[in-house]
Amino acid sequence: MNKHLLRASAVASAAVVFSGIISVSQSAGAAQTCSAADANARIQSMPGGIPEAQLYVPTCVEALPGNKVRGKATVNWGFINDGEIDNSKRFASFKVTTRLESRVPGGTDVVVNSKTCDLTADINATNNGAFTCLSPEATLDPSKRWSGDATVVYDIEGDKKGAITWQLVGSPLMGQGVSGK
Repeated sequence: MNKHLLRASAVASAAVVFSGIISVSQSAGAAQTCSAADANARIQSMPGGIPEAQLYVPTCVEALPGNKVRGKATVNWGFINDGEIDNSKRFASFKVTTRLESRVPGGTDVVVNSKTCDLTADINATNNGAFTCLSPEATLDPSKRWSGDATVVYDIEGDKKGAITWQLVGSPLMGQGVSGK
């Protein structure tokens, strides 16, 4: 099997494993719609002896009680073939910006609000984990359709390439008349 097929298989496997973790947490929460299991997965090569980073970031829009709605992005990470904790600094910076977007029928997405979360310390401290970045809540306007979207910007320590911007696939639209229960 060639290297590209192995990587594609690893990303698909990670998405399935991570989506299993996510679906358990979703069942206890509010009504939401999220990006597909394999939509926002990647394996990032790292310099030197640092193991490859396996990243998976589903984006969601979530209807909440009290006629509220918010965007949600959960960054899941793991380091492949890392038999021991190497305590290395993997990222100089790792930030996710979660956006709540709305649109009128036939229109285009408009950013309602957003929040940027800095995960640099978290992702450098552990070999695997998850962190959810939530946009501020907004009042649900039932005449609009809603979605969650996000962008990840990270800078790998020691690769001398600078910041990498990863535009994530947004959630499917949450339809009119949806409300949290």
